[in-house]
Amino acid sequence: MLSDIWSYIAGQFTGMDFWGAIQTAGLILSFIYLWLEFHQRPLFWIVSAMCSMIYASVYFHSKIYADMGFSCFNICMCVYGFIKWLGSGRKGPARQHPDTSKSESRIVYRHFRAAEFRTVLGAAALIWGAIFCILRFLTDSPVPALDALTTMLNIVGTWVLAQKIIEVWGIWFMVNAISIYIYCRRGLHLTTILLYGFYLGASVYGYIKWRRRGRLMY
Repeated sequence: MLSDIWSYIAGQFTGMDFWGAIQTAGLILSFIYLWLEFHQRPLFWIVSAMCSMIYASVYFHSKIYADMGFSCFNICMCVYGFIKWLGSGRKGPARQHPDTSKSESRIVYRHFRAAEFRTVLGAAALIWGAIFCILRFLTDSPVPALDALTTMLNIVGTWVLAQKIIEVWGIWFMVNAISIYIYCRRGLHLTTILLYGFYLGASVYGYIKWRRRGRLMY
């Protein structure tokens, strides 16, 4: 059994085609933007846009249409997030966590407000319904419900991240767990599946890092 697993892993890299190579490039860029996201560097949004360009083509090739649409949408959101983060960085100091070091003083966050959370839930339900109907009736998507779900969570999560709301890491955890299942089912390259497995653990690490080393805005 171990030999079969090793043969599968080796085959993923020794027989790599164009789509395998482009997903490997996406893997490398994704590690870079994840580090930037952990440390709240505005450059994160630029690298994220580059990753979205790569994976938009991969998702289209694999008929994961909603994720492809989100990748295109995310390129536009990266412009908004970049401007938003630059603007928030120019504001006055936030309340500092007692364990925060000077080297990590750029990390700030806040929590959802109750009314804001209800609004986001309502918007999420509408977005999921709209995307599901499009995929179900207008495309040949083999996984319309799950594809719509991850895309909705990505859309909502990108807005939440731009507001520096710490609960975004919980959203990313759900996205990554569901995405691993979809990508295994659709036969994406091993590098993409491993990447989302790494993202799954990183979403837990990101929450802990922001919580312990960040500063609460208000």
